[in-house]
Amino acid sequence: MASQTKSNKLIAEPLHFHTVHGDQIRLSDNNSRATRDRLNNTLLFTNRPILANEIVELYIEELSTEFYGLIRIGLTTIDPGSFTQQTLPKTMPANDNRDWFIPSPRSPPNIMKNKTIYLKYTTEGDILIDYDGTGFIKQLTVPPITKDIWCALDLNGIVAQIRLTQSEVDVLANPVDRARARYLQYTNNRKKENASVYYSGELAPGVVTMIDCDENSEISENIAVKKKSTAAIVINETLKRSMCIVLQIIDMDHTLSAYLTIRCLTEGRTSNEHTKLIDNTFDHVTLGDEIGLRVLPDGCITFSCDNRHVKPLFNIDLTVNDNPAVQQTSYNLEFIMNGRVTGLRLVGIYRPTEAEARTLPPAVGGGCQATVIHRVCPNGLSGLLLPCKHLCVCYECGKALVDRYSCPNIKCRKPIKGCVKVFKD
Repeated sequence: MASQTKSNKLIAEPLHFHTVHGDQIRLSDNNSRATRDRLNNTLLFTNRPILANEIVELYIEELSTEFYGLIRIGLTTIDPGSFTQQTLPKTMPANDNRDWFIPSPRSPPNIMKNKTIYLKYTTEGDILIDYDGTGFIKQLTVPPITKDIWCALDLNGIVAQIRLTQSEVDVLANPVDRARARYLQYTNNRKKENASVYYSGELAPGVVTMIDCDENSEISENIAVKKKSTAAIVINETLKRSMCIVLQIIDMDHTLSAYLTIRCLTEGRTSNEHTKLIDNTFDHVTLGDEIGLRVLPDGCITFSCDNRHVKPLFNIDLTVNDNPAVQQTSYNLEFIMNGRVTGLRLVGIYRPTEAEARTLPPAVGGGCQATVIHRVCPNGLSGLLLPCKHLCVCYECGKALVDRYSCPNIKCRKPIKGCVKVFKD
């Protein structure tokens, strides 16, 4: 979703034509002008997805007196970058479908040279076009739009040359400037609307570490802007049960497919087990969205976008931190901007109370976690705990408790130093 500034203009990267296009199209003027050489294979796309309510302006520069037919304008959820010259369609589909939304004018519009065609859409699914400057008319209604969507057009008609202009947005080509402007925009909106319970203004220094990020970004406001493909932001607080970390997406590179990678560092080390690539199989993520990472009592870390579609990422073992006599294991979250997300802002951190942080997980049907809760192992009794010699767990659970937990027997609670397997036959 794209918020608006006081001037009601969207903050966006420049809009021009995509480098993927039909072989009868020539691009010029920094890919803002498209000229048709011959008919057929004249499909064009915008270089990035257009934002909801963003106005796309198509200025007609040349008409052909040799050909007839209207210019076709529509939207597609297919990333143009995924096409090759072999798979690129020669024209748009005849009718709209789940990947293409092709409005048909209710009456033939008057296409004239030196006139501008305007197009926009709403998240509710209304596609509106103004062909002659008299005002937007709803040309098509589709299901609510929850995916990235590119503007597409076909010059296989009377229009021979067209320019893509953009006067209804604040065009900020520099990612740091965009991040800074969006930060002010979103912060002002949040202070007014109080939309996030996690918002905490400027956080204390040292809360985040930025790796390969732009030095000109607002580090004091916990903004990270990608400088290299290895750019990342590390949250310098050890994860605890019931903790929640919220970040906001403030800039994106729409030429890439996946969004970002989230991983958990254990004592500063990484592992594939605790690494997850966030892509469109998780959810559709766009500018202004808040992504939340929550630590559940059982150590499962979940991902959500604007509090919707909560999905598990990976599990960490927090049971070792329940015993004050054992050295604590530190877990930190790292957000790697190796995909579409190129700007992040740490909105805030929910720090759990001592009671919440000590909350043991629910029964999971076995393992040391269930043992500690139930004081008895549901997998049978085969592990003799040492030195107290209580028989209240299975051998596998007993090994997991060594040097990490006290005896589950509530009348004992002595530290466990060993476990011996017991055979009943």
